[in-house]
Amino acid sequence: MAWWYVARDGWIAATVALATVFATPALAQDTPLAGDAPMPGFMQPGAGPLQLLPPPGDGTSAPLPEAATPYAPSTEPAVETKPLATVAPRETGTLSMTARLTPDGPPLGAGVVWRVFAEAQGPSGIRELVAERRGGSADFVLKPGGYFIYCGFGYAGTTEHVVVGTGLKAESVILNAGGVRLAAVTGKDRPPLDGSDLSFDIFSQELDSHGEPKAVALDVAPGQIVRLPAQVYNVVANYGDANARTTADIDVKAGKLSDITLTEKAAKITLKLVSAEGGEAIADTRWSILTQAGDLVTTGVGAFPSFVLAEGDYTVIANHEDGQFQRLVTVVSGENADVEVLATDAQRILTN
Repeated sequence: MAWWYVARDGWIAATVALATVFATPALAQDTPLAGDAPMPGFMQPGAGPLQLLPPPGDGTSAPLPEAATPYAPSTEPAVETKPLATVAPRETGTLSMTARLTPDGPPLGAGVVWRVFAEAQGPSGIRELVAERRGGSADFVLKPGGYFIYCGFGYAGTTEHVVVGTGLKAESVILNAGGVRLAAVTGKDRPPLDGSDLSFDIFSQELDSHGEPKAVALDVAPGQIVRLPAQVYNVVANYGDANARTTADIDVKAGKLSDITLTEKAAKITLKLVSAEGGEAIADTRWSILTQAGDLVTTGVGAFPSFVLAEGDYTVIANHEDGQFQRLVTVVSGENADVEVLATDAQRILTN
């Protein structure tokens, strides 16, 4: 069974068609994520770089169809986050920056991060952050000279060199980016899973120095929008923290927001150890769940522990001071169940 991940972006005002895909046994949901890639040699404005982690497994992936709609946020107000030094008007020029997802797309009105860096490096080799704005298009009043302009949109971003003179200079940046929103179900005609047990990780198809796919966005919540450069990504849906995982390839289109739904072949079981059928749960019970091959899947402690498990057959073992007891359990996708283990001789594990 494969493991993969996805991420989610912050917002968008758009009505999008849903594309449901029934892939390998696993789970997927979308969540909005926004992040700015660190830029070596440039002064950073605060947040540290994304921590990249390898996927927790390997396996095959299945291509997913998508439903996509035009994607260009336009309602978030621009915010000046770093004031400029006062400069006499005759000594300045105005740089007007516009960002687009595609060459023929509309200007982005929200969700854009602009950073202006000095062209010259300081004594430490770092370029000074001159100004920063968030929102859509942005105008900067600058002294004549060269600058590096960073334009970020979620996980998509680019840096361009611009020379400013006196007067007005207009520049447009093409990001070649789009968005994806993820969800997951446990079967056809079943409602989407919520975010309490579900998350996504997104990986690029590039490999890191260890030969593992590079992480792009991790622990993405269902239903959120992730802004990404247009390309193919691997997505891993994580349902619970045991063995319910599914993976798929998704194709992010420039200027489009795509809704992707994965199918997770899994269900949740709640366990209790009882002295008789329908009896009170026995507290301080330690639990182990094994595959039929004897491999440990997960453990837990308590009177009513719950576990999300991939579809299949398992051996459930309850450990209490009176001994060890076991029961064979079959997990059917989408069918959550309460499972009783009897603390009787019939289900007792005999030890030498």
